[in-house]
Amino acid sequence: MILDLTQLNCFVTVAEELHFGRAAERLCMTQPPLSRQIALLEHALGVKLFERTSRTVRLTTAGQVFLTDATRLLNLAKQAATNAQRSSKGETGRVTIGFTSVMGFDLMPNLIAAAQKALPDIDVVLKEMVTVAQLDALENNTIDMGFLWPLATRLHLEYQTVFREPLMLVLPVDHPLAARSRIVVDDLNDLPFVMYSSGQGKYFYSLVTGLFVSSGVMPKYIQHLDHVHTIVGLVRSGVGVSIVPAAASQLRFDNVVFRPLWRDDVIAESRMAWRADYDNPALTTFRHFASDFFARRK
Repeated sequence: MILDLTQLNCFVTVAEELHFGRAAERLCMTQPPLSRQIALLEHALGVKLFERTSRTVRLTTAGQVFLTDATRLLNLAKQAATNAQRSSKGETGRVTIGFTSVMGFDLMPNLIAAAQKALPDIDVVLKEMVTVAQLDALENNTIDMGFLWPLATRLHLEYQTVFREPLMLVLPVDHPLAARSRIVVDDLNDLPFVMYSSGQGKYFYSLVTGLFVSSGVMPKYIQHLDHVHTIVGLVRSGVGVSIVPAAASQLRFDNVVFRPLWRDDVIAESRMAWRADYDNPALTTFRHFASDFFARRK
């Protein structure tokens, strides 16, 4: 049996007033239609809800039991309507966000901490993913937004640059070059070098390869890896040297040092990306908040 919310509202109002005339006034209706709604509800339930005399109205035992559940149902209905309205305005909902490991050092933790305070009713689900995987996830609609590195894609995406940082050389603390405050171009020739992979590490692979080609540097590649923290870990172990975004210095690895490159125009660009055809109102709210957050950090 499906209960009629109008009848439930009429019943609860009469139960609160214990007077049909006053209840009708609250409901902005006349008494006969109100009595009709109560009669229809009693017929549907197959029980009597009120005992009525010419002077008094009181709830039956069944009416007292039903009042608790009827009140709960009405409150749930009101809450459901409120939730739907807030969701349509982007005031509540869920946003699934991809981010790269480098952006997880500082960028994302600060953003999410601020969002938890400012947008407490938006549930943010985080997924640590390389840029290539984020682009696939955006295409498949398994994430709503990505914080990623610029890579070409056939997918129609909207972008906003949120952070720019230089690349730096990372070396073991006991490396001969560690004593220098700045590295010159010839210092890396034939040095063992821990490189990014050309697949999942494509963005930094392209940046570093372009830097080497333009500078005439030919290091000796030892390993090709996807993640910055693994690269820094190998450097710390003395396997080789590498070039990483400046944010990697926040990893607080011991036994490594970070030094500026011989050029200061090689910059890693962090982007916020989302599909142009998204339909998640909560994403609009979060995106605007993130945009303002990063604008204040500049």
